[in-house]
Amino acid sequence: MAVKIRLKRMGRKKRPFYRLVAIDSRKRRDGLEIERLGWYNPVHDGVSCELKEERVLYWLKQGAMPSDTVSGLFKRTGLSYKWDLIQKGTKEDKIEKLLAEWSDRQKAKEASKLEKKKIKKSSTSVESEAEVEAAPEAEVAPEAEAAPEAEAAPEAEA
Repeated sequence: MAVKIRLKRMGRKKRPFYRLVAIDSRKRRDGLEIERLGWYNPVHDGVSCELKEERVLYWLKQGAMPSDTVSGLFKRTGLSYKWDLIQKGTKEDKIEKLLAEWSDRQKAKEASKLEKKKIKKSSTSVESEAEVEAAPEAEVAPEAEAAPEAEAAPEAEA
């Protein structure tokens, strides 16, 4: 029996919610699973999922193949990195240390992404404010030019 680790769709229309399951590869998407391994909610921002790491690693050791989407989830949560370290034969204490470093790098990446978004938003808002400020000056300028001409005409008549 070929086992896959994949998502089982739950939730309502246009509000998906998925269960992460170990299932026979010949079964349909929402068919009877062998074991529930966690859940994933794509509606929330960021990584909104929960995994039973011990059970997932057990199934990976047994030869279960994760789907593409599940592989992406494993990468975002660091489980694929942990699995790679286990396969290389790294010791448990070293794995813990490496995962902590990986987690710190991920947090730094997220922080830099947020800063870039803030800078981008602030630069676009500054540009739009400059356009708003420039527009009234352009409207005032023709009136200002017309006013000296109007003042010059009465002086010429006098």
